[in-house]
Amino acid sequence: MELSQPYAQPWLSLGGAYRSRPMPTFVYLYELRRGEEVVATGHLTRAQALEIGERIVIGGLPGIVRSIEPPLGDSELRLVVQLWREGVDS
Repeated sequence: MELSQPYAQPWLSLGGAYRSRPMPTFVYLYELRRGEEVVATGHLTRAQALEIGERIVIGGLPGIVRSIEPPLGDSELRLVVQLWREGVDS
């Protein structure tokens, strides 16, 4: 059985419009720390990669990126963010 044209070439069923590739995304498994204490963990997805030393706000808590480790079998990077001490501005 031969497939009809729209099924054989699904991009034609989109009205001939060009579909661009999605933007790359960076998926992190984060760990928020206050000193040695882990305060929170979760998942974070961003369009741009984070860098060590970058300031970031997660869940309303400001912090600084301390480490980004490669995945161990998953596609997520492990992100450690050191929270700022309360009352410290900078």
